[in-house]
Amino acid sequence: MEWMLGQLNTMGKAFVALALPLLIESALLIGLALLVAFVLRRRVRAALRCGWIALVLAYLALSPFLLVYPPLTFLPSGNAAFADPTTHQAADHPRASLSRPFTGQSQTTTAGIGEPPHAITWQGGLLLLWLGGVAGMAGVALWRACAARRDVGRSEDANFLMTDILCYCRKRMGIKGKVRLRISGEGTRPAVCGLWRPVIVVPRDLVPQLGSRHLRDVLFHELAHIKRHDLWVNLIQNVVVVVHFYNPFLWIAGAVMRRLRDEAADETVRETVGDADCAYARRLADVRRLAPVPVAANFDLIGVA
Repeated sequence: MEWMLGQLNTMGKAFVALALPLLIESALLIGLALLVAFVLRRRVRAALRCGWIALVLAYLALSPFLLVYPPLTFLPSGNAAFADPTTHQAADHPRASLSRPFTGQSQTTTAGIGEPPHAITWQGGLLLLWLGGVAGMAGVALWRACAARRDVGRSEDANFLMTDILCYCRKRMGIKGKVRLRISGEGTRPAVCGLWRPVIVVPRDLVPQLGSRHLRDVLFHELAHIKRHDLWVNLIQNVVVVVHFYNPFLWIAGAVMRRLRDEAADETVRETVGDADCAYARRLADVRRLAPVPVAANFDLIGVA
């Protein structure tokens, strides 16, 4: 039991030493990324702005692994950068301590002095809270993904006319893979789901209100998400948010990325099929007014936002 407490307290200390600098670093980097995206909103395409924020999130997601496992010991990020030249021992630097093996003993005691831990430190408690939060967030995200898959399984196949329109849109967008079209229950928005076998879902109460032009625009929008691989990006983004659920700056960046993904999908549609009179944007706005209920965020569902 004392060995487990020692391991937990040691890992908790390393977790706090990593999480706090990462929180400050993420605030600065995400703030800078959002500022750049806002300033360049009229000069740079939404796809590039979305990719810029995605690169910042990818760096923040990978930075803990770069700190725990430095590339080489002689590089500035390695253990040698924090070593004492007189003793050739790693100095007590928070980053260097992350790569030390856990021996089960407290790092603050010397040989033969001190007693084994009998209680969880506040750092160990924070580590347990983080593990519980990750488990809870992962459970919620998994439940939403399963609910979306269950709803798709209960949906109905589209009629031949809608299937022919989908085939036409798929050829115009240059998508060679198979994409299915199904009619879901009421109270939702058009969405696309499925990482390997994409399915476009249109709510039943919206179908009678959509003309052929509106339906084509909806299908063009969802096919653009498939063409841009936004479903996979959405999956990775949700995994990052689950692991860093305590970081509010990642939640803000995620919301901005979802909006920019929709703008980038609209750009892809306009570049592919053309929209000289801006009618595409107006028809999508009509669809949003007809289906005002937002789609719940989950791992494999992207809707018309």
